[in-house]
Amino acid sequence: MPSKPTHTRGSAAEQGAALRAQLAKQQGQSAPSEKPAAHAAPREKPAAKSRPVSQAPVESEKPKPAVAPAARQQSDDHQTLAAAHEPKTEKSGSSAAPNLDKKGRVYPLTGIDNLALLMENDRYSTVCYSMYLFRTALDDDTIYRFFERLATSYPKFGYRVELDPRRAGREEKARRSAERKGEAPPKRNITEEDRRGRRTRFSHSIKAGSLFRPARWVYADDFHVRDNIEIVEQCPDGGDEAALFAVAGKFLSRHFDYSKPLWEALAVRGLNTAEGAQSALIVKVHHAVSDGQGMIMSYHTALGSLASDRPVADIQAQFDRKTNSGEQKKPGQRNIKPTLWGTTKHGFHTARGLWTRPRKAFEYPEKPRAPGRLYHHSEGITMDNIKLVRKAFSNPDKQLNLSLNDVACAILSRALRLAAERTENGPIKDKRTAIFVPISKRPPGNWELSNFTTGAIAWFAFHDPKDVPFEKQLEQVNREMGRIKRSHWPNIWYTSFGWVSKHRALFLPNWLGWQWFFERTYREYSVATNVPGPPKPVKFGEHEAFSYHVLPPSSPGKSTLSIGMISYADEFSLAVSCDDVPSLQRLPREICKAFQDAAAELVEASKAKLAAAK
Repeated sequence: MPSKPTHTRGSAAEQGAALRAQLAKQQGQSAPSEKPAAHAAPREKPAAKSRPVSQAPVESEKPKPAVAPAARQQSDDHQTLAAAHEPKTEKSGSSAAPNLDKKGRVYPLTGIDNLALLMENDRYSTVCYSMYLFRTALDDDTIYRFFERLATSYPKFGYRVELDPRRAGREEKARRSAERKGEAPPKRNITEEDRRGRRTRFSHSIKAGSLFRPARWVYADDFHVRDNIEIVEQCPDGGDEAALFAVAGKFLSRHFDYSKPLWEALAVRGLNTAEGAQSALIVKVHHAVSDGQGMIMSYHTALGSLASDRPVADIQAQFDRKTNSGEQKKPGQRNIKPTLWGTTKHGFHTARGLWTRPRKAFEYPEKPRAPGRLYHHSEGITMDNIKLVRKAFSNPDKQLNLSLNDVACAILSRALRLAAERTENGPIKDKRTAIFVPISKRPPGNWELSNFTTGAIAWFAFHDPKDVPFEKQLEQVNREMGRIKRSHWPNIWYTSFGWVSKHRALFLPNWLGWQWFFERTYREYSVATNVPGPPKPVKFGEHEAFSYHVLPPSSPGKSTLSIGMISYADEFSLAVSCDDVPSLQRLPREICKAFQDAAAELVEASKAKLAAAK
């Protein structure tokens, strides 16, 4: 149930009635229009009453939402609340005219966007994930205003995916014809296949596009941001960290409703964590919408716009001026140029690693991949300690110039080894672990919601911490990252996959004989991303987010990890997700604990090394 208003402006219903009367007076009408403006909250449609995620049914092979979307459960209480928070101006997310992207009502997905759809199946979804934690109870009004500003400033949050480009063309043609005749556009007949996403016959993956054309972005006239927002008033099971992580894992594993824009938000109140969190806001967006960098940039420019009451374009321009032409400084970036010889060596290294060194850690015996996900995040490590390690172990004599990303990856590598020792039955047989490292190709100053991501696989040594000194681990990570920087392969993959994925007929994992090849490849690596977050805590209205965590999509392969590292408010933290099976229940927690332990060991070694140097 929503909390009762503490102001003196009357009940929510009274405020809604007064607001509608005021709008009618401004428009010279005696009553509000029967048809709401595009993307305005429908008055005749009550908003949802939430229910805890933990009470949701377990997802079966045929995807079924684990948390009922906000628009599907209704209550009179939320109806009056929706009236009270009815957006009044274009700044709050509503306008008389559709809030269209500059590309129009209907336009094709890029190849990389379409690839994110083609890879999805009943047990896998390409999701980018963010969690904000607050020591205050995040209120409904603040949540709605943020997402309304976000959708107004970045129209792509108001577009759905039409998987069949021919249907998109027919519906747009019918809409234009009705518009010319002054008639109401025909209503969409939404089927269960529309919600679930049509599937290919053999691989059961998303059937994105026709054989030779990608899917289409289509403006969703009948959509409002509240349709994709779920509010849980009281976190189940006491609201501690374990309860929050259970809710987050179930929300993460829920598949999207393809009849609506491909993003969802979950606000959880009634928390009581050890860090003092009282509420959380969790946002997940399909990777087809954008890469992680674009999403983070959109969230925080929208927050800056709300805080300063300025257009998002002004916030973007201000950021561009501060960062010299808008260039995003990526961790570990160096002026190393790719070469032909470096590309050749990297190609051989990748092929050998994928096909001659099968991994054994973090496996589970069940044949099909589990559809559920587990989630955990770590405490923060101060950025000063990360910089201390970099300073202590960089060695100009050996041409070892460590980056902050090298240090982060070395801590991660050591943490994965420690976690394997704590969770695996028997000795650790792996000598290395494969990590897919995303690489951004986003042009300087580009704020578009789209995918500019490629990447490469790095093999980090699985050294026993008792036998190998920290310096050797850091040197090995630095060599692996340098190997990627000297290779043209990330650019080749970005161009080739971008072209192939526009044509579903050329997407080989969909065809008999190739699926096994790609499944064998996917399972060899986990995905880990390291992104720079805001240097200062961000605020949602009056609510400051003291903690912020992110996750990239995992690999489509069974038993692979999704690992997100982020620097936020002068702290560096880790979030982990893996498949929800009995044998891996402890794994995310142990990786996060091992990450803290490895960082503490490395900081102590750094202090000792610097003291000895003096």
